[in-house]
Amino acid sequence: MSTLNVVDISSNNNWIDLSKLKRAGADAVIIKATESNWYTNPYFESEIRQAIKLKMPVKAYHFFSGNDYKGNVDKFWSVIKPYAKYLGSSVADYEGSAIVLGGADYARKALKYMEKVTGKKPIIYMGLSDENNYNWADVGKNYDLWVAQYNSMNAEYGFHSRALYGQVRHFKRLIMFQYTSTGVLSNYQPLDLSVFYGSKADFNKDCKGSAEMSSRWKAPVEFDDQGAFKVQQKGGATFWGAPNNEKKVGHADEGKIYRITKVSGWFFKIANHEMWLDGRTGDFHGNPVVDNSKIHAKIMVVKPTAGHAAANTTVTGSNFKVGTCWKMNYYATSVDSKGKTWHWACVGTGKNKFINLDKCRVIV
Repeated sequence: MSTLNVVDISSNNNWIDLSKLKRAGADAVIIKATESNWYTNPYFESEIRQAIKLKMPVKAYHFFSGNDYKGNVDKFWSVIKPYAKYLGSSVADYEGSAIVLGGADYARKALKYMEKVTGKKPIIYMGLSDENNYNWADVGKNYDLWVAQYNSMNAEYGFHSRALYGQVRHFKRLIMFQYTSTGVLSNYQPLDLSVFYGSKADFNKDCKGSAEMSSRWKAPVEFDDQGAFKVQQKGGATFWGAPNNEKKVGHADEGKIYRITKVSGWFFKIANHEMWLDGRTGDFHGNPVVDNSKIHAKIMVVKPTAGHAAANTTVTGSNFKVGTCWKMNYYATSVDSKGKTWHWACVGTGKNKFINLDKCRVIV
């Protein structure tokens, strides 16, 4: 099954540069639009426009108050209506004190009215304990669930989906799982991180305003590369001499993947050449570690290397076979007696705690 890395944001996060989240591995974004029958997220319009420009699948959510469900939905629709063609199904955030006030029947009425107003069947978000402790039978047979359940409140560096601890009792379909509220991406924190069980097409299956180009692919890049770009335009794409569409300097084949060392607007510079690709001709996967050394990542050994007990040049452990992949917990640097800088990936403990990151590639 395909899955997506999803981040949801609100004004609690202040304004966010979504291009940085995308480079850090976010496949899709869900943005808070409104709350109750009076509040509007001041960053919603700016962030929704970013998502549209970046071609990120996007949804909007409303935080329900537990009373006046029609007023809640009308407020939400008044804010999202100008962007409705770009949005997938709406999200009803219904949790905590609102559930105590309104109960399950309020959710049933609110979701039905939201569907009538927006023209799309919404999904509902709540915590696992609320899902378990109320009778959602009438809601669960008609609407899909996005559930939250956290194992700890420790910082979670990067996207690391896991199994749900517990079980959903009343909903037929769990389509998304929020597994942390303390995520760290590109130095933004704390963030809510989720896994969506499906493809980008599934995420925005009822969205008529976005063009889907992405497919699930992976590529190895240097630890300090910005990421990788796959040309998906039929017939290939043009290489440009600068981050604009003025001077043609070559041709990029359809389906080919390039390492990207610089990002300027929506243009990407390929490694070892002064040539740029237009982001509208393909799909970009960002390198999660380029902005934060503590981000967890998957790395592959590409040159012979061995284990080190500390982040220095003293070999203490066993050899790491070329082609093997490892989870990197973070990376560190050191400077030797000749002034050379070394980069080290933490992949374990003891004598094999570190390996030479310059002899590895990050899988994006």
